[in-house]
Amino acid sequence: MNDNRSVQRCLALLRAFKTQPRQTLAELSKGVELPHSTVLRFLHTLEGEGYVRKEEGLWSLGPQMLDLGFTALRSMGISESVQDALQRLADACHGTVNIGERNNDEVLVLARVSSIRENLRMFVVNLRVGSHLPKESALYRALEVPQDQWCVAQYPEYGQVTVAIPMAVTASRTASLGLSVDSDAYPMERVQGELVDLLRKERQQIEMLMRLNS
Repeated sequence: MNDNRSVQRCLALLRAFKTQPRQTLAELSKGVELPHSTVLRFLHTLEGEGYVRKEEGLWSLGPQMLDLGFTALRSMGISESVQDALQRLADACHGTVNIGERNNDEVLVLARVSSIRENLRMFVVNLRVGSHLPKESALYRALEVPQDQWCVAQYPEYGQVTVAIPMAVTASRTASLGLSVDSDAYPMERVQGELVDLLRKERQQIEMLMRLNS
């Protein structure tokens, strides 16, 4: 079997767990459109390395994937010091802060931190580190604007507004910094008059911390 093809199939198998964390062999085979025998061979290899495990007939990702994920975040500059800076920003506005980076035609959430008040609200959105947002999102659009500009997106169904600005992590790497807040507390004049300036003020330090850790 072609080695590159094997790698592609193995990666597709790992990605299949995004749709359902625990799956049977039959479900995984159907998801990646490969024979049971091929999928089982990949699973046994991954199991031996700690990347998947089997419990009660169901396969799931193993602890080695978690270690790999943290290593990936560190290589992208998402350190504990960056998380602390994001937490201070989130607490200052009682909102949620995200860092995003382009991934094909979407933006990938590299870091996400919510304020204590936001957590207490039990505000639930299916968004976390590793989530993808579309081109319409403020976090994506901020990747394509100059450093002095900003983007905003309103979500009336959730009672929230998001403002985002670009970040120059390195000479060849661009990310975006976004802040989501309660739209009742922050009408558009406050977003433009306060939040944009706050994001710009914190951007320089976050950029510096990401450069030091990437």
